[in-house]
Amino acid sequence: MRSKGNLLRATTVAALCVLPGAFSGAFAAEPGSPEPVQAIWKEQEFAFYYQSQTTFYSCPSLEAKLQRILQTLGARARVRVRAVDCQSGPVRMPRVTVTMTAPVEATPQAIAERDKGNSKRELAARVRGEKQDPEALTPFPAQWKRISLSRGGKLNLEPGDCELIDELRRMVLPRLAVRIVKDDTHCIPQQLTLGQPQLQVDALVALPKPDAPTDKR
Repeated sequence: MRSKGNLLRATTVAALCVLPGAFSGAFAAEPGSPEPVQAIWKEQEFAFYYQSQTTFYSCPSLEAKLQRILQTLGARARVRVRAVDCQSGPVRMPRVTVTMTAPVEATPQAIAERDKGNSKRELAARVRGEKQDPEALTPFPAQWKRISLSRGGKLNLEPGDCELIDELRRMVLPRLAVRIVKDDTHCIPQQLTLGQPQLQVDALVALPKPDAPTDKR
């Protein structure tokens, strides 16, 4: 017969063997699902100041890079970068304004939140002399897609983009239907990061219409 001390030690060891797997399962991101879900478009506009200690961009290059990343993450985005010295080359702390429409799952809460702003959007459209597109309010099929924000590929990310990816992770991704799967973005202040940023996400992306070309990323 085992003593109480031996039994306690055996129970503790067994618990320690089980806990790592249990915790990793609890915090692991869900993989991209092949099953389509119903989604709606969510409009939003926000601004932030981008400040880097190592890599500086011209206003047009920062606009193009951010817009390309947001489109890859499923958003229809327009990015504007403004700074006093925009015409003179790379800038230190530009103001970034993002106007975007991005998919979110068509939950009752998301639909109610969208419908609260319908009157304002209709008024703004009338002021601009535009008609609101009825398809903009119609649910559509979307899919969770695994996307890598890393060096290479169509995004043309480089080691110097580490701080930019880190800023997106903090300021922009929380506004999108995005689940972070892997985050190895470790930027060293005032030092050029030699390794490439490693950020993988599952993003909700609208499925192309049957007659539309497929964008393979």
